Amino acid sequence: MPFINSRNLHLFMSALWRLVASRRFLARVLSTVLCATLVVLKPFSRYGGNSAFLALTIKELVFSPQENLPQQIEATFFNLVGGLAGISLSSLGKFLASLSYHRTGSSILTRCIPGLTLSSICFLAGWFKSWLPRLTLASRIACFVSIWLLTADVGGPQHIHQEAISFIWIVGVAASTSLFSCMIILRWSSTQFAVELANAFSELRSCLQGNLEEHIAEKSEENVSISTNTAPADLLQRSVSLEKLYQQAYFELRIGRVSVKSLKPLITTVEHLRRVLSRHLLIPQVSSNDEKEEANFVSAFRQPALDLGAVLLESMEVIEEQIIACYNASAFSNTPETTTNLLEFQARLVEAVNLARRHLEKISDQLDLQKRKSSGDVRLPRKVGDACSCMIFLLQMAQEIQFGLRVVNEVRSCFDESRPRLWYPRFSLAWLGVTPTVVSHEDAGTFLDEGTPEESSLLSDREALQGIAERTYNGYRDEHENYIERLTVKKNRVTGRPFSPEWFRSLIQSNWNHPKMLRARLRLSKVTRAFKQSAHLRHAFKNAAGVALLGLPAYLGNGTPGQKWFNQSYGQWMVISYVWVLETNTGATIRVGYLRLNGTLLGAAYAWVASLICKINPYGLVMLMLLAELPISWIIMKSTFSPMGTVASVTLPPILFTPYFKPSQESYTWRIALLRAALIAVGIVGALLANSLLFPRHCRVLFLTRVCETLGLSNQLFMNMSRSLFQPSQVSAFHKKRNYKLEREIRNYLNMLAILLKTMDDEASLIPKPMHRYRRVLTVLHQLSQLLTNLRKIGQHVPKKEVVMAVAPQRRELVSRICIGLFASEQVFRARQPLPQFLPSSRAAFMALERQVEEHLLETRHEDCETSGMSLIYIFAELDLLAELVDTIDELVELTRQLFGTSAWLDPAHPTPLHPSGMTSIQEESTVMSRVPTW
Repeated sequence: MPFINSRNLHLFMSALWRLVASRRFLARVLSTVLCATLVVLKPFSRYGGNSAFLALTIKELVFSPQENLPQQIEATFFNLVGGLAGISLSSLGKFLASLSYHRTGSSILTRCIPGLTLSSICFLAGWFKSWLPRLTLASRIACFVSIWLLTADVGGPQHIHQEAISFIWIVGVAASTSLFSCMIILRWSSTQFAVELANAFSELRSCLQGNLEEHIAEKSEENVSISTNTAPADLLQRSVSLEKLYQQAYFELRIGRVSVKSLKPLITTVEHLRRVLSRHLLIPQVSSNDEKEEANFVSAFRQPALDLGAVLLESMEVIEEQIIACYNASAFSNTPETTTNLLEFQARLVEAVNLARRHLEKISDQLDLQKRKSSGDVRLPRKVGDACSCMIFLLQMAQEIQFGLRVVNEVRSCFDESRPRLWYPRFSLAWLGVTPTVVSHEDAGTFLDEGTPEESSLLSDREALQGIAERTYNGYRDEHENYIERLTVKKNRVTGRPFSPEWFRSLIQSNWNHPKMLRARLRLSKVTRAFKQSAHLRHAFKNAAGVALLGLPAYLGNGTPGQKWFNQSYGQWMVISYVWVLETNTGATIRVGYLRLNGTLLGAAYAWVASLICKINPYGLVMLMLLAELPISWIIMKSTFSPMGTVASVTLPPILFTPYFKPSQESYTWRIALLRAALIAVGIVGALLANSLLFPRHCRVLFLTRVCETLGLSNQLFMNMSRSLFQPSQVSAFHKKRNYKLEREIRNYLNMLAILLKTMDDEASLIPKPMHRYRRVLTVLHQLSQLLTNLRKIGQHVPKKEVVMAVAPQRRELVSRICIGLFASEQVFRARQPLPQFLPSSRAAFMALERQVEEHLLETRHEDCETSGMSLIYIFAELDLLAELVDTIDELVELTRQLFGTSAWLDPAHPTPLHPSGMTSIQEESTVMSRVPTW
């Protein structure tokens, strides 16, 4: 066949060899062999009863070998606690049911107690799973053992001791074989965060090198090409995932010399470098058509940029090497593999920065001199403006890399001075609230929407305060006392008797608004609001309700067709499948559901064929389980379809080992395979229906809500930055910290939006969703976030006297119109209502600001004889960024208009010209602005 050639065969064999040679794969194979051997050894497996093969299922679902030994120890500890808790609570429920059985025989009570116990366990497990992601697998194994224990022999005599011992043996074998295999094969060091951080610097270095070669280095005129490539697409995903990887590494067991907390500042460095490299670092090529002065200015920027860029590349490579050397080396090695002198690189970087700044000061003085000689036009050529922005961003990158070199220097010093020690997490809710690595690999990027707010119909805080103010106790108490006085005066009248309906109504109303009663009402309101808005409680209810509904046949009367079918068909697999597929939102459930459904069919087909080959031969059973481990391990470890491989591995043991423990069913293997596949499919479909019909959490609604919140935070950040520009003094540390916090929150929201878009593709809907527009909205939000960060950094160096205070009215007008555009888009995304037809034009305000800045610069340059230093370069770099910000706001408003429409009051067929105040529609403005020249 054409696709089978030597190259493809070589790639396949190399990928297969990397899989086989990986430590995790070897640990998986060894754990499977050990667990399968213990299951088929009947003198030993008799403690597990006829369900001893469940040890293989639990091993794959819960105790599967991880990347390193600390992760495995943590998973073993948590999941053992979850399994033993499920066994204990289930045994308690069976004990209470046995007391009722001995008193009344088989009755409704003996069947209700196990059912209520199972529902309660599943409710608590679902709540813990949603609230504390680290307890996800512990919650699931508690449901797993509870389902098996509390749905067997319902309404009859309970064998509590025997069944509890069987499941303790099953859970213990699954945990011990995986832990033993990992202790032999896996490493003790946990370095995934350090490796990913080093890879991030490597990709940043590649991106910077590409910018230097394509956009900065001089080329011949015939080789000039306009490239539109920016930072690699996976660099954004790597940057936003570093925070999550850091949390996982910080809360994991590890043996090493240096804490991962020492690398935490580099997360911010990576993000700042990524934002700088997300735009072109461009020094335009000079052509024969350019003016001589413009060409000279542009060429003067090129060599300083290349020299500084070369030093930046070397420094980033050094940071990458030091991270790998100090965290990926053996925990007991005395020295790292690299001997690079960090102080020397720091000195070289400082010297390169100083040299670049001196060049820029000379260029700025030359530009200043040219403007002094000009007759009235201070407009800067576009190519010179791009070169100014490029050098400013290179200097910003140098500042970030200087900070990174200081961080790795401290890490290196700590590595040299310290000894190997055990780093362990502190037990806290913060630790339990972090998603563990095992769940992250299993979900493969599935969005876990912890704490996502929803639209509420409850009163706002301001409304509640106004309501309390209108119903103060004093006013109602005076009214009630006056009413009592009137009753005393008119006591002879029939309607004026005490204890009349009016008297009771006044008394109840005054007590209802008593301060103590108001405080109690406020506390109760908080409780009810938390319950109505709690996604954790809703998920817990769906988990318990689904288990109760699917397990209902087990609690019917003895001898009924439903109970017979459930017991003979082992309907527990249907309930367990429901628990494992149910996720916290609809899109994630659909994705996991169809992957597990495909894995079920593949596993059932393989198990049926394998059972025909080996029948009840214990050696054949172990060998065929081992043979299936190779493709299953590749799916779990190397693909994005981990749930499919996991459920395929889970489907094998019940079909493959049932004839071995029950020889009477050897000839009915095909029926067992078909029945197991059907039951697991029913559970998957049940989970899909539950998350689609009961408290649905559609990713589209979550996406629009997150976009609204992101726009609100961006608006707040822009207002804070603009306010600081007008302050005569330096910005306080508190305001800087608040801006950094806003930027971090925006970045986290953007990460959630990206995952939501990925999950939204899996949601089924009758009406197709505008995914292209949603992705474009996310791109615009990324551009907006990057522009705001760059503006904040450049604004720290812009001379306030020249371009802020002198043009304060025009700058205030621009800020106001940009904020109006952001606020209008935010409210439209919140209400899903059409956008107003006309909005204040931020572009007109920017053009007025630009003209005023140019006129003011021209006046001051003719009057002032002092050199400007680098101020002129910062001024034009800021104007360049403001122009991009205006373009981004216009695109955001246009996308909002396309998604939600326009609330029009003017006939589009008869447009009006541009209003002097700048009130314009997007379509009219784009037509008008196409004729306006820009520098």
